[in-house]
Amino acid sequence: MKTQRAQAWLAAAGLCAGLLGGTAQAADNEARAVIKALDRALLSSELAGRVTSLPRRAGDAFKKGDLLVALDCNLYQAQAAKVAAEHKGARLKMENARQLKELRSIGALEVTMAESDFAQTQAALRIAQLNAERCSIRAPWPGRVVAVHVNPYENVRQQQELIEIINDRQFEAEVVVPANWMRWLKPGTPLELRVDETGTTASAKVTAITPAIDAVSQTVVLRATLADGSQLIPGMSATAAFNLPPAQ
Repeated sequence: MKTQRAQAWLAAAGLCAGLLGGTAQAADNEARAVIKALDRALLSSELAGRVTSLPRRAGDAFKKGDLLVALDCNLYQAQAAKVAAEHKGARLKMENARQLKELRSIGALEVTMAESDFAQTQAALRIAQLNAERCSIRAPWPGRVVAVHVNPYENVRQQQELIEIINDRQFEAEVVVPANWMRWLKPGTPLELRVDETGTTASAKVTAITPAIDAVSQTVVLRATLADGSQLIPGMSATAAFNLPPAQ
């Protein structure tokens, strides 16, 4: 009876050892990863003014070029119109000065001064137009709104944070791997990401390996571009699984 119990215990111990060994072996090709957006921006106001429009809220999607924030632009538009009128007058004076010079009614100095005035008004007009364009903050790429930091009709100051956005179509993963993996890891190496939060998998390829090793942990960070990030959100955690070379 004791012999049978001993044999049963040994068999169970062997089974547990086999499972633990298999788990350790599978973990040899795995590393932890964090999902990040390739494009993420916190947009600020380049001008001081009153918010007149906020067509997007947190979570809303937008296309490239869509309006995200609009400021009251009446003052800047009026300044641009004033400078445009001055620019037109300077152009007429320059053209008149050139005609008078051909008739030898004025000298070259007067023509040069007229051309200089025209160039100054041209630069001032460009500045006024740029200020007017800055009243409308548009999306630099397609994506989604992360957070809105202002409300309609609020007066904002220059460089104040207005809206945070991400590109939800292009993601990458930062993976921390043992430094000795650099013997076989290289850009283009495929891997599979198992996302913790959703349980889904995503294919990726190594894009770059940082040229620095952490002296304490003997690890290195690599970046991997995902083939499809439609179901991902920045900040998700994942397990990256690599196909080890036969020698490993």
